Amino acid sequence: ITSATLALVKTPQAVATMLAVFPGVLEASRAVSAIIAAGLVPAALEMMDALVIEAVEAAYGFGFPADAGAVLIIELDGLAAALDEQCVQVIEACNEQGASEVRRADDPRERALLWKSRKRAFGAMGRLSPSYCTQDGVVPRSALPQIVERIGEIGRHYKLRIANLMHAGDGNIHPLLLYDENDPEEVARVLDAGRDILLACLELGGSVTGEHGIGIEKTELMPASFGPATLAAMADLREVFNPRSLCNPHKILPSDRHCVEVTRPRPRGGG
Repeated sequence: ITSATLALVKTPQAVATMLAVFPGVLEASRAVSAIIAAGLVPAALEMMDALVIEAVEAAYGFGFPADAGAVLIIELDGLAAALDEQCVQVIEACNEQGASEVRRADDPRERALLWKSRKRAFGAMGRLSPSYCTQDGVVPRSALPQIVERIGEIGRHYKLRIANLMHAGDGNIHPLLLYDENDPEEVARVLDAGRDILLACLELGGSVTGEHGIGIEKTELMPASFGPATLAAMADLREVFNPRSLCNPHKILPSDRHCVEVTRPRPRGGG
């Protein structure tokens, strides 16, 4: 990187943070689609299911309803004059999808505690399980209900508890597969279940990563995402900028053994 151009963006004039409570993740995921379909573009739209709620409530005591199957945290920002009407639209969209409660944070303290519960959710999961494996996939927002159903099916098939934490506004899912790392058989089931979840994302028109990249763990899934010609083109392009394979070697692109990067290193000194 030789230069960077930055743009200053004004702080929004006003912010409204809302909590919507649903009987389950299916209803919450449908509400996400309804909010987007209403023409609203939230600054944040996050989902937590019952297992995540249980963990964060034990850790931070926000006051989530004990019988909540899932919640959406919805944040709107922009001109103060427009927010009240947008909040009404959000409430209507959530109620149409079966929300039992939709409320707006009353003050900055309540808003901060709500976001603390969401942002520290991963750490709170230790209250439910000695280990967990987080996946990172993405589907079109319209496919959130389907991927939620598939994750449930996969959890039942592999006899695993799977908690759902999602950046629902852009279809980015983070299923947390709960297990005991001291049980080799359970570890194997977690790995198989994680793979099946990501393949389901592909089947629904998504990708095997939403924000965290391929690295080493997902290298074997690259051929499921891209054909041989596309993978070869990626390798050729990378070679232009990385002729000696010094940048992140053995990552991202699979070889015939599905474990190392496709590269054709040139000898030092050119040629």
